[in-house]
Amino acid sequence: MAERNPTRIIPFGGRGELHSTLFSRAWELRKEGALMAVGRRHVWRRTSEVELNDGRHWIISPDGWGTVSLTERDEVLARGERQNWLGRAWDLTGESFGYELRARSMTLRKWSIELGGGEVARLDGGVASFNRVRIEADLPVPLEAVMLSWHIIVRAWEAAASAAGGA
Repeated sequence: MAERNPTRIIPFGGRGELHSTLFSRAWELRKEGALMAVGRRHVWRRTSEVELNDGRHWIISPDGWGTVSLTERDEVLARGERQNWLGRAWDLTGESFGYELRARSMTLRKWSIELGGGEVARLDGGVASFNRVRIEADLPVPLEAVMLSWHIIVRAWEAAASAAGGA
């Protein structure tokens, strides 16, 4: 049996922000002013690419209707599965974590990441623009869960849809 090289989990705790300029598909994740990751959305393919500041590269893509996978090379690191028809509830799972992503307000893009029914992080979109998502994590949350949440929050219909002809 081949040995598996465990993936290093990057915890995200405290305050941060995902930001994109108007009409741009490129996003930056910053925490305390430091760049943690850059995300690029590919709308027509319904995918996102994430380049971490340590050089790692993730792809977030549909994996069937209502399922989104975050992969590094050919390995699935995390998955988001829609739990209701409206897309207001998602399960976020990985090899060493399991959270729920819940909408607090769909119109204002206010969401929470929950563990056992208790809120551990809040993700709040902008009021006038959807190009900013503020993140406040009371407890460290894996960066995989944060980036899956971003992909789902920014365009929930894309995350819920199966990619036509593959991604």
